[in-house]
Amino acid sequence: MSTESQYYRYNPEKRNIFIEVHQPRINHVKEFFIGFFMLFATHASAVCEVFLRKRFGERYITLAQSIGIFLFMQIAVLWIPVRTSSASIGYILVGLFSWVFLVMSIIHRLEIKKHGTAYDFKRFSLSDGEIHPLWYKIIGKKIGPITVTSYHVHVLLEPLVPIVLGFILFLIEPTRLLGVLWIICGLGFGFKNFNKAQQGRDWVLDNIDKQISNQMRYDVFIGRKPKKDTKGVYLPMDLPEDPIVTQSLYEMVDTSFESTGDFWVNDELDDKPEHGGSESGGMVSSG
Repeated sequence: MSTESQYYRYNPEKRNIFIEVHQPRINHVKEFFIGFFMLFATHASAVCEVFLRKRFGERYITLAQSIGIFLFMQIAVLWIPVRTSSASIGYILVGLFSWVFLVMSIIHRLEIKKHGTAYDFKRFSLSDGEIHPLWYKIIGKKIGPITVTSYHVHVLLEPLVPIVLGFILFLIEPTRLLGVLWIICGLGFGFKNFNKAQQGRDWVLDNIDKQISNQMRYDVFIGRKPKKDTKGVYLPMDLPEDPIVTQSLYEMVDTSFESTGDFWVNDELDDKPEHGGSESGGMVSSG
C-alpha cells in the first residue's frame, strides 16, 4: 500500500455558498489572450530583468531559459535577410547583445549558487529579483497629484526604462533593430508585472469577500436582512419558512467557515511524531 493511501485522507475545501453564487463573469476570450501573451511576456521580461534587478530565486532565472532566449536571438539574426548596410550593423549589435544577455544570466546564476541552493527557508525560490534601490527613494514621493506607490514602480516606471531606451535606439538607424527588441521586451516586462498585480489584487479581494460573507451569514439566514444591510451579501433564493430548517442551514454554513487547516488531513501521523518533521528545523522527513 502506498504511503498516501495508507496514512492520508483527502479532505476537500469547505464550500462558501455566498462566493459560489456570486462568481464573477469569466471572459474566456480575455483569459485565452492573457495566457497567450504571458507565454511570450515571461521570456521577454527576462531580457530586461537580468539588467534591472538582482538576487533572483533559484527557480526564476534558469540557465536553460537564458540559453533558449540567447539561441532565439542568434537564430533570428542569422535567418532575417540583410537588405542594407545599416541593417547589417543592427543584426551584428543584436547578436552581440545576445551574448551580453547570456553573460549577465550566468552571473546571476553564479550569485544564486554562491548563496546556496539547499532546501531551506532562507530565500523564496521563485523570487523575480529585487528592484534597484533608487526606486525605493521614489516610492512615497508625490509627482504632481499622484503619490508614487510600489504598484506604479513595478507596472509603469520600471518597464518604462527599457521602453524609453528602446525608443532612443530606434531613432538611430544602425541601432534601430536593437531598439525594437528593447521596446518589445519592455512592453512584455510591463504586461507581466501588470498581470501579476491583478492576480494579487484578486487574491486580496477573494479573502475580503470571504471575511464579509463570514460576518454577514447570520443576517442573511436568520435575520433575513436585505442586501443593503448585509454589505451586498445575499442568496438569490427563497429561504425555508420553517425556523428549524433555516437554523440547520445556518449551522451548516457556519461549519463551513470553521476549518482553516491544510487540505491534507493526517490523523494517524498526528499521533506518530516519528513520521513528521522535527520541531527544531521545521523540515519534513521523507521516511
